[in-house]
Formats: sequence, C-alpha cells, structure tokens
Amino acid sequence: MAKSLTAEIYKKSDCRGLLTTGEGKFYSNGLDLDWLSKQDAEGRDNFTLALSRLLTRLLTFPIPTIAAINGHAYAGGALLALAHDFRVMNSEKGWFCMNEVHISLRFNAFFLALLRAKISTKIVEHRLLVFGHNYTAKEAVEAALVDRSTSAALLESESLRFLERWIGKNGFQQDSLHNMKQDVYAEVVKLVNSSKL
Repeated sequence: MAKSLTAEIYKKSDCRGLLTTGEGKFYSNGLDLDWLSKQDAEGRDNFTLALSRLLTRLLTFPIPTIAAINGHAYAGGALLALAHDFRVMNSEKGWFCMNEVHISLRFNAFFLALLRAKISTKIVEHRLLVFGHNYTAKEAVEAALVDRSTSAALLESESLRFLERWIGKNGFQQDSLHNMKQDVYAEVVKLVNSSKL
C-alpha cells in the first residue's frame, strides 16, 4: 500500500501535502501486541521489517507530511507520528508516550535510530524513552515532540494551515524533497535497507 500511495502522489502534481489522523480517542494506540505475540519468530521478523519500511517511506515521503494527533499516541502510534515532518496535537485530550519500559519491551536498532533522529534533546530522549513519560499536548510542544497544539474542533484545519505555511506558494519539487530527506535521515534509511533491525 505504501508503495502504491507514493506512486499515486508522484502522478498527482497538485498533491502538495499529506495529513494523517485517527478516530475517536486514539491517534494510534500502537501495535496489536496480542496478535503479534501469536506469530512465530519469522512472522514477527517479517512484520517488524514491513513496519520499518512503512515508517521509512513516511519519513522520506516526497511531499510534506503532518500528523493531526486527535487523541492518544502510544508506542508505535507515537513512532508513526514522529515519522511525519510535523505534528499538531489535540490540546483537550490524549497522551504522547513511548511506554515500552512499562510493558517490558525494548527498541530495536531501527526504531531507536528513528526516535533519536526526531527527539530534540537528550533530556527529552531520557524522559520519553527511558521512563516512558506521558506527555500532555502542552508538554509535548515544550519538548518539541509536536509543533503545536489546538482544540479538537480545530485540529484538522489548524494542521492544514500549519502545513500550508511550510509548503508555501510554490510547494516542493518531489524528487528534491525526497532526496533531501534520504540524506538527512541516511542513518535510519541505511538500517532498514540492510535489514539490521
């Protein structure tokens, strides 16, 4: 699906940005760990590789991307949001959290590289990753995990307005933006391409 979505974007020169959001009280509550625990080792490895490729495709997407975080963004959901260029969070409800420490899980090399590429300071990295702190929207803005917060009613419109400001009048040449993201996130891309997850 991710490859076909990118192909569709390249075909549509009038597509200047990508917004994702969730439904209800969750942006994304992360991976379905019950389902994942029922897979054999090969199944888990295949899933992890597919997820890593999806996140890399989003990280290096050929147009600007924004996550409109409507509610809780936990673990894999927070990772998904961080793979976007920008994030706007609902100020009225929801936590932003990497809770792996609370459920006895560890980050593989790829996930850790992606997180470190997007986390602004070692203090935030320590609190988010080591202690699994639940960030409110206000705290997430202060920690530069999200770019801004707004009310639920205005979330999508404010997210689009924020993205438009970055896109500007003329937008971005897709190949140029994709190549720049590939260069900036080369260490992350290298890990998924080498399958050293």
